Parts: sequence; C-alpha cells; structure tokens
Amino acid sequence: MQREPAPVVTNNGPDAATRAPNQDLIGEPSPFDGMPGDGQVLSGLYNDDAATTDKRVALLLPLSGPHGDLGRAMRHAAELALFDAAGDDFVLLPIDTEGSYEGGRLAAQKAITAGAKLILGPLFSDSVSGAGEVAKQANIPVLSFSNNIRAAEPGVWVNGLSPEDQIKRAAAYSVSQGKYRFAALLPQNDYGRQISASLDQIITSAGGSMGPVAFYQPGSDAMEQTVKNFARYDQRHAALLSRKRELAAAGDSASQRALQRLGGLDTLGEPDFNALILPATGGDLRQVSALLAYYDVDPANVQYIGTFGWNDPGLFAEPALNGGIFAAPEPGNWNAFSARYRKTFGSEPPRIASLSYDSTALAAVLAGSDTGITMAGLTNVLGFSGIDGVFRLTADGRTQRGYAVMQISRSGAKMVSPAPPSFDAVF
Repeated sequence: MQREPAPVVTNNGPDAATRAPNQDLIGEPSPFDGMPGDGQVLSGLYNDDAATTDKRVALLLPLSGPHGDLGRAMRHAAELALFDAAGDDFVLLPIDTEGSYEGGRLAAQKAITAGAKLILGPLFSDSVSGAGEVAKQANIPVLSFSNNIRAAEPGVWVNGLSPEDQIKRAAAYSVSQGKYRFAALLPQNDYGRQISASLDQIITSAGGSMGPVAFYQPGSDAMEQTVKNFARYDQRHAALLSRKRELAAAGDSASQRALQRLGGLDTLGEPDFNALILPATGGDLRQVSALLAYYDVDPANVQYIGTFGWNDPGLFAEPALNGGIFAAPEPGNWNAFSARYRKTFGSEPPRIASLSYDSTALAAVLAGSDTGITMAGLTNVLGFSGIDGVFRLTADGRTQRGYAVMQISRSGAKMVSPAPPSFDAVF
C-alpha cells in the first residue's frame, strides 16, 4: 500500500547533558529535618582555624565560566549537607575548576596544598582526568560527580548516575517480565559508543541475549533509512505481500477470512527482538520513537528501555513511548530535598545537585568517625544511603546504585519496581 511521508519531529534545542561500624545512612538525623536560615554561612565551611588536618575536604566545581551557575548550585547543595551532617571542625574548601582539564589539575593542586584529605568533584570528565592525575600522585582519593565510567579508576570514583547501570537495572526488570531478546538503537556519538562498549556485558549479566545494534546520526537525512533497516521493514512488508498472495491463490473461505484479517497490516512478523535499548533523550528520542512506530516496531510487543533522561514530562505524552521503562532513583527523597533547596536558596536545584549533597554528607560522616576518612571507610561494603538511594563505592572506581524502575504513561512516570533498601537485596 502507498504510505504517507514518515513523521519528522523538530528538535527545539540540544538535549540537556550530564557532562547526571554501620555507616549505611549518611546525614543522620534525617537530612530533611530542620532548615538553615536564608543566606546563613554554615559552621565550618570556611573556618580553617576550627579544623584538624584530617577533616579538610575540597569541593571542585566549575564556579565560573559557562557552567558557573550549575557549579554554584551544587555548592549550595553541599552547604545543606554540611548543616545536616558536619561537625564544627569539618572544613569544606570550594575550588573553581573552570570546567576544564587544566582547571581540574590546578584545583587539585590547590586542594592538596590546603591539606585536603578527600576531593569531591570535579563535575566534567575532562576536569576529573586532570584532578585525578594530581590526586593519585598525592594518594588523595577523588569522588567525582561525573557519570562517564571511562573516567573511573582505583582511587578516582565516578559517582554520577551512569547510563550503563541504569540500563542494566531496567534490562533485568525486562527479563523478569519475559522480554529477554535485546537490541539497541544508539546515537552515532561518544555517548552512544560509550554505551555500546558495555552492552554485551550488561545484557548478559541481566540474563538476556544481545542482538542487533545500530547507530544513527542524530538529525541527519540518513536517520530514517537507518531506522527502517533496523526494523527490517522491507523484509517484513515483503513477507506480508507474499502471504496475501498465497491466501488469495488458495481461494477457500478460511483463506479469505485470513486475508481479511491481514487487511489492516503493513508488515508480517515481529522484529528480531522484544526489548529495545534507546538511550536518546529529548527531541532525538521523539524522532527515533516516531520512526520506529512508523516502521512497525510496536511498543505493545517490544519493551522500550531508556535512561534517567526519560524522566521528562515533555516525553510522557509521546504515544510511541507509552509503556517504556527506565531506571531512576525513587523520587520521594528528591522531592523533599528540592523543596528544601527552593525554600533556602529561592531557586530550583539542578537534578544532579543530589550528588553534591550525598557526597558531602558522606565525607562529613566519615571525617567525624573514629577512623576518619580512609579507603576502607569509602568502600564500606554495606554502602550508604542518600537522596538518590543506596550506593557504594567499589575498588575499581565505579559506584553501584540501587535504582527503581519507572514506566511511562500519559499520566506520568509510575514506579513498577521499587529501589532496593540495601545491597543485601541487590547483590
């Protein structure tokens, strides 16, 4: 049959990118009890005289330049953590990285000269590389806010919400629901290639089998053809035409009824997968999902799997994403934290501000313990609990997290599988 032109969804702007004893609870008492007054300077924030040498922690952020607003918001989140978890003798030293490799190196040098025993941040992977080189030489651990697992190494942790771990959690849920034949449609860029490098291991560990992987160039004319080939549309359409010819030639009443049932179809048979990994977000995701629907990849039969970037109300009304799932922290703690942040600072916190809060609270708790900040304390197998749920730092520089699984519907994202309360429930 003659088909109408394929749908094109306009991308109204670049997608936001995240350049995202029993010390299992950080920030006790509850981080949501009490509130510092507006503009209050928290005890210990800049009070060097109050600090002992093992209670100085550096906070490396882009406090100037194009990402200065983001860096300052994350510093505000750290201030809230100080109010909740730090003693009067704990010192946090904010240092500007300017969001660059060299800025990260210089900031780490300043931190070490100032006597910092732990570095929190930087935010961007280039800055993490620069800071990590300097910190490793001084044997100072780095707890970065990056989500790029390529920056992870012993002593330099990637504490961001990595897309690979999110995909693993959602994939395991998909397998539990009987969807275990996976494929992936990835953007042809560093982000897509990074995810591709881990897919076989991710899907195998989740209990599934990895099938076809295709890359598309976002916004290109070739994007439609890539999706069409990936969906095996031409072969499935040809299979339908062939079947119709067979039934028409048979001519009996049963064949005629079967032929009528095929009348509203455009393809015959399903794709070679029943779970599809789509890590795109924003306008790219809208266009990809619309093209998949156009070329008969039915989300009613194929489980679409995304990342935390899908937690976007602007995507919930997309028909092709209805029923799609993604892994994310449970929203309750974040909602309470963001309300408190708004009341204190008069603005909305960026979503990754939780990383700054949780990391600062963790540093403060360890600094106040009998042993202080140590590698053993940082890698406590019980892990810790913060705004983004349970997490623990592993010896290779990765961060393991306990995520919930959320499902998209027109009314929003609902939780279909809760986050684990502890690592005993996960591993």
